[in-house]
Amino acid sequence: MTTIDLGGAEEPLSLADAKSWARIERDDEDDLIADLIRAGREAIERETQLALMVRSFRLILDPVPLDGWIVATRRPLITVESVTAYAADGTPTVYTAEEAIAERPRGTEAFRLAEPVIQGAANGVEITFQAGFADADRPSDLVLALKMLVATSYEARALVSRDMQPALRPALAEHLIAPYRRVRL
Repeated sequence: MTTIDLGGAEEPLSLADAKSWARIERDDEDDLIADLIRAGREAIERETQLALMVRSFRLILDPVPLDGWIVATRRPLITVESVTAYAADGTPTVYTAEEAIAERPRGTEAFRLAEPVIQGAANGVEITFQAGFADADRPSDLVLALKMLVATSYEARALVSRDMQPALRPALAEHLIAPYRRVRL
């Protein structure tokens, strides 16, 4: 199972808000701060499987579960846009969400593929879906955790390279993120 982020939204924390929170007045490191915002968001999303802003994703499955039940890899799940099933010879068949989804119980972050999709997906299936929080619905504690990650990463910029950020994580940020982590038994 692979999830590809198709993008399509602005970061949940603006450059101006991040600089204000971290009390940064200079402009010569704006590119660095933008990278730290992206890295912090990606770290939170990776740990929580949440999408902090609304955007599209592509979920690739091979093989398809025999019962057709699939848990969305990013949440909150908004809508399924399309489903492409690949036949044994690699021929793709594109289904609309109405044709492909047999069931999506209200309030769940999962859906069940219709039988024709399961039968036609000998070489796997690609599901394009939209997930994420609208600006007004985004949890404020996750935004606060992101601000803390950005500020801490900025302070540690001489210690850790950009590609390794966020390396230092404040305990309060960890505490704010913890309730959103999915627990597996």
